[in-house]
Amino acid sequence: FAFSPAAKADPPIAGLWHEYYTSTVGGPPFETYAQWHSDRLEIETPNFLNGVCMGTWKQVGARTFQLFHVGWTPGGIPGHAESVRFELRELNTVSVNGNRFDGPYDQKFFDANGNVVAEDKGVIHATRLTTDLY
Repeated sequence: FAFSPAAKADPPIAGLWHEYYTSTVGGPPFETYAQWHSDRLEIETPNFLNGVCMGTWKQVGARTFQLFHVGWTPGGIPGHAESVRFELRELNTVSVNGNRFDGPYDQKFFDANGNVVAEDKGVIHATRLTTDLY
């Protein structure tokens, strides 16, 4: 079995995604481009920060993936200038055809002392980006 194609296939989350976040508690919507790597690392470029943030993930079901993601918030976030970093958690399920995923997210913002100064919860919807789009 170790030499079968199924054993060597990338997980269905691996690839480039256009992600849309919609808050269910009043936070602003935002979008990102994210690269999920088969080595369980994830890199993201959000439209609300200059730079990148990154995470690590694990597969928790046949098409379900749990993400832990971190980033810096230089200058804070609206209403919370004291925010210096954030942690984002997601639980995403990839569609059967592998071209989208959806799931809930929870994002907490921290000050320099580690205190939570803001939290945003909502849903994420992502579509896969491939060279086949041309």
